[in-house]
Amino acid sequence: MHTALFQKLGLDAVYVAFDVDPARSGAVADAIRTLDLVGVNLTVPFKERVLPHLDHLTTAAREAGAVNCVINVDGHLTGYNTDGAGLLGALDEEHGFDPRGALVAVLGAGGAGRAVASSLSAVGAKVHLLNRTVARAQAACKVIAATAGPLTPAGFDRPFDLVVNCLGGGAEALVSALPLEHLPSTSIWCDINYWMKAPPQVAEAAARGLRTSTGLGMLLHQGALSFELFTGHPVEPSELRAALSSA
Repeated sequence: MHTALFQKLGLDAVYVAFDVDPARSGAVADAIRTLDLVGVNLTVPFKERVLPHLDHLTTAAREAGAVNCVINVDGHLTGYNTDGAGLLGALDEEHGFDPRGALVAVLGAGGAGRAVASSLSAVGAKVHLLNRTVARAQAACKVIAATAGPLTPAGFDRPFDLVVNCLGGGAEALVSALPLEHLPSTSIWCDINYWMKAPPQVAEAAARGLRTSTGLGMLLHQGALSFELFTGHPVEPSELRAALSSA
């Protein structure tokens, strides 16, 4: 979708995928500088491992403890995290969701979970961060205004207005075990894993009449933010959606 927009705008650029050995993650930043790449998106495990090798982090990236976008200006690398802003944009577009005062459960305290929790908290949501390792969630809460708890049915015991599953593969059984019956009828169940054909609990939440959201909207809003960082050209998520559909 990025390359399609480069072509539409007449920009001499291309977006390609690099298959990087995780054991060489310490060399990622130097590779960006050496190849003089304008910018990159990063996925796991590089979102956290690249941090010590960057020159600057935005506040969102620092609070998340992870970056998913790195911009290179004359060898000076700045790390951004667009996870939280991408999710908020998607929820507003899809559901008109107002996070102010909302009770939110964020499942997972990894880079994406921390970024989502940080952004939601910053705009006034009351965030409860649930994780398999509670100590990791508690550590995140030292820099994010949130509370922490275990990722268990007993820990999922509040009438959440929004649930955001930020856990990837391997956690389906834990997420599927969470009870939905106490969620208000106005609740939204959101799963950010756009690559999963059947994310856990999405179909069950829809069957109960709850609103649902897949990770595709978040991907498009993140993509719009990344594209503007790469090029300086602001784009609407709808433009990326059209590019993605045509691909």
